[in-house]
Amino acid sequence: VQFAASQRLKSSQGVIQRHFADMIGGEYATKKKDKRIMFFINLPSVFQVGLVLSVPSLYQEEGIDLQPSPVSSAFNNMYIFHLVTMAHILQVLLTSTGTISALRTQETEEARSAAELYSTVSSFPDLPGDSLAQRVKAGIEPFLRCAALFFNCLTGVHPPEELFITSPGQMEALCSYLALPFNIFQLFQDYREAVFPLLQRWCGSPAITKALHGKVQTIRWYPRRRNRLIELPEDYSALLNKASHFQCPKSAIDERKHPTLCLVCGAMLCSQSSCCLSQLDGEDVGACTAHAATCGAGVGMFLRIRECEIVLMASRTRGSTYPAPYLDDYGETDPHLGRGNPLHLCPERYRKLNQLWQQHCILEEIARSLEVVNVMFAFEWQLV
Repeated sequence: VQFAASQRLKSSQGVIQRHFADMIGGEYATKKKDKRIMFFINLPSVFQVGLVLSVPSLYQEEGIDLQPSPVSSAFNNMYIFHLVTMAHILQVLLTSTGTISALRTQETEEARSAAELYSTVSSFPDLPGDSLAQRVKAGIEPFLRCAALFFNCLTGVHPPEELFITSPGQMEALCSYLALPFNIFQLFQDYREAVFPLLQRWCGSPAITKALHGKVQTIRWYPRRRNRLIELPEDYSALLNKASHFQCPKSAIDERKHPTLCLVCGAMLCSQSSCCLSQLDGEDVGACTAHAATCGAGVGMFLRIRECEIVLMASRTRGSTYPAPYLDDYGETDPHLGRGNPLHLCPERYRKLNQLWQQHCILEEIARSLEVVNVMFAFEWQLV
């Protein structure tokens, strides 16, 4: 974050000002700028970072080097954050489901504010769906956490201790750190005169109407679920049965089949076979390497079913094997199915594999594996 902030001083201020105008135009977009408004409602965190880092360039003029004061910077950041937060609240509100009657039965100030916001939004035509206050808060909490991390790195202001403990009910601590009212719907009351025209433009955009009616693909569910590896069957024999029915799309010779399961998307591939070689940047690569290039930007995690082992790939030339998350009744793995004992999924081992993938540690694990094994010859991982 500090590096990105410092690059503003090295770059052309005119270019940064144009980028700022394009990004803020996404928020104030009218019907003639549907693409920008669609991009804005899908990526609120990206817009916030871009706006905050580029707003100081507005103080620059030709031949005059001006920098905003700390007070001005603080207010600029707060107003930008409030604007993006309100847009994200609206995004969650429009893409959630619920009943407004449930809101009206609660007599809390937060529920009344949420109901008033909903009634304002629902007055615009062609906007289906209701929402609940708690659903909106749950949907926006991940965004607030990202914002807290960003401003902590940018300003160095230490967050409260409550945010260092993983526990539910941290909205108040987040709001306090980010200078938000505990009732986040109060933002729409505080900025009523400025926000109401924006609501008209946002909700009246044909792009929004198309998205809410399923004609344009958007991110619709909040809070967004963390990506996970695919679900594996508890009994390994189910995978063996699936592999026995697998047919290579390019060859009918069963002896050459090496069915391999992508744990990221669930695709079944034919690896280490010349029949499924394909061209990638002018080089012959195997099915797993080609699949990893599109599925994980070159990084992949595969289960070789007939060998009962995991293959980790980080590039065309870097890979390693890893024990499969299936154990027998004695708690041992069975690589290459040598013993032939019944195998069952170990949730703890698969959780560690999932964590390895989520935390982008596959390359580190490959490097550690190569140090331990001390391979004396180069394996052609690009042909896997």
